[in-house]
Amino acid sequence: MNKEEIESKLKLEQAYCHKPQGCYLAKLSLDSEIAFLLPYIKPQVKALYFEPAEGYLIFKWPFRGIFYKVSLTINEVKIGIVRDKEEAAEVLIHLFNFLFDLYSKRDNLKPDFNPIKRPSTLEIYKILPKTNCRDCGELSCLAFAGKVSMAEAELSDCPHLSKENLRAFPL
Repeated sequence: MNKEEIESKLKLEQAYCHKPQGCYLAKLSLDSEIAFLLPYIKPQVKALYFEPAEGYLIFKWPFRGIFYKVSLTINEVKIGIVRDKEEAAEVLIHLFNFLFDLYSKRDNLKPDFNPIKRPSTLEIYKILPKTNCRDCGELSCLAFAGKVSMAEAELSDCPHLSKENLRAFPL
């Protein structure tokens, strides 16, 4: 798929974020199913969530110094957060090049079918100090837990967590 084809099929939805403009989730329906490829993709990326039975993989994708959250389902790709269709198309072209290359090498790769679940916001919040000190950069420990749960922050960003608590959630 070239950039023009991608942009013509691409849909942008307003994302829920605090930026005044250019805060979109990009969605692209695929012409063919890719569920069979997900177990090959998982070991090659920073997988955040994987449910092989549902054909669902979420991972972080680096492009030009920015990490985008990518969601792959059986026949859809979602990328967030993007400013516009042009940025989304560039990220998708880069991602599709990776996927086509991976597809051609799949016979030499070992698939990983093990599911990955992220802990919930409340599970993470339970181990936090609950001081709302803001040393992590968030307004509250609950807000920080939500960011960690969605892979938008690292648990180690809380300077007040014990090593035992850090080991409790190997994210």
